[in-house]
Amino acid sequence: MRFLARAARIDSRIGAELSLPHWRRPGQTLSLASAAVYEDTDAYERTAINLSADLRQRFDRTSWYSYGVGLEGGLYNETRFDPITRGPVDVERDLVILTGRGGFNLDRSNDPLDPRRGWRLSGSAQPTAVTGDDDVYFLRADVTGTGYLPLQDEGRTVLAGRLRVGSIVGAEEFVVPSDRLFYSGGGGSVRGYAYQGVGPRLTDNTPRGGLSLFEASVEVRRDIGENFGAVVFVDGGAVGFEETPNLSNMRYGAGFGVRYRLPFGPIRADVAFPLDKREGDADFQLYISIGQAF
Repeated sequence: MRFLARAARIDSRIGAELSLPHWRRPGQTLSLASAAVYEDTDAYERTAINLSADLRQRFDRTSWYSYGVGLEGGLYNETRFDPITRGPVDVERDLVILTGRGGFNLDRSNDPLDPRRGWRLSGSAQPTAVTGDDDVYFLRADVTGTGYLPLQDEGRTVLAGRLRVGSIVGAEEFVVPSDRLFYSGGGGSVRGYAYQGVGPRLTDNTPRGGLSLFEASVEVRRDIGENFGAVVFVDGGAVGFEETPNLSNMRYGAGFGVRYRLPFGPIRADVAFPLDKREGDADFQLYISIGQAF
């Protein structure tokens, strides 16, 4: 049993999760969770209650597949693109959302936090039914692949790459709940931009979100001495309004970082700069976390 309480500017929540390892068969975990959530992002504000049940089956140390169901009821305050006026419109909706949850992670790298060779492939599919102030049905799916190639000195220099593609099919952008749309920007996607900072914006500078996503990253990682490392990278991403990714509005960021290696994995600090700076974008972004960026 785990309990969580988090207060943050973007995502605050309180909840509990019960996990039952080896439930009915070896390597299978049943997870039951509930949470009260408050999100306040540049694109939307959401207050909700979440309930979920998932089964995860491991087939080696770091690879698994899962399936389950989630139920959410909440109040959405959104600034959306109005297809009639072609401008922003404020929308308040009470929604109940039932979501099927399927996912997988196939890990053939040599280390979960500091990979130096191998590859990974992960993905998710979420058939979703929405009722309340709007009734809508759609499928949200995405897949991410990463690869790691040692260049010299037994992995002291590594070329790493990441590619992510996502799509929402079956519904128009305006009626899909804002938190289910695709956004890009930030430490886990396109560095150099703020959270949700990549992609088209409304005339009031609100991130619009979209029905498709494309992201790509390339890093060169180099060990320096026993405990330190250096990284240079280029990230790119695009959010589109159609079901298939649109690469015509790609945004790019580039930067460098340092790594300090601890027994459990590296601590990273990255400084990134937007190469396609727009109004509202900062001159640079700083990211600090545990483990490599991907």
